[in-house]
Amino acid sequence: MAYFLGRDVEVAITTENTEKGLDYSNNGSAVTVASGVSGTGMMARGGGSGSDGADDDEIFESQPSNFSTNPIKNLVGVDLTLGAIDEDIAYMGQRTALKAEIKKETSVTLTMKKNESFFDALFNSARYGVDSSNALTNMGLTQPDTEFGYRVHVALKDGTEVISVPNCTMSEHGVSLNADGVQEETVTFISHVTPIIGTGPSSDITSATNL
Repeated sequence: MAYFLGRDVEVAITTENTEKGLDYSNNGSAVTVASGVSGTGMMARGGGSGSDGADDDEIFESQPSNFSTNPIKNLVGVDLTLGAIDEDIAYMGQRTALKAEIKKETSVTLTMKKNESFFDALFNSARYGVDSSNALTNMGLTQPDTEFGYRVHVALKDGTEVISVPNCTMSEHGVSLNADGVQEETVTFISHVTPIIGTGPSSDITSATNL
């Protein structure tokens, strides 16, 4: 587990869909699917260009105020946990059990000052992202495909390393209050696909064998 202060990292979130981002209205209504360029809540994978890897640099560029996740504003802290789910297998006649890795488990928890209801709407209506048919998978009752979920990019501000976590689902969302009345919200994304570590954000589509 690694914890980063918000002043040390930048975080950007996109959909896994190649062409579709998310629209959001400030009245707190549910998010809807929109083209990657015109979406007002979240860009599509690849910087909203509609093609893989074409505009990776745009992911961390300062976007108009109507974009909620590129990059994340008012970030307080990031809790990044890289791990794996193991299964114990015992063989008859052997005293030592085999511990076999079943799948990866990566979680990213973001703590932010709350200034809008975008993540409230996201948790209520689109916690599983957009699928390859350009539809919201808000119920999570369909078989995941390669464009399922969200992609979370965590970059050190010195520009030396970026961790891209593909095919995330939004698992938790909460709002906290303290005695001074300052609101913070916490959002947790979980992925079972191997994260990608490099010098820049990765927007390469996930292969079917990695799901």
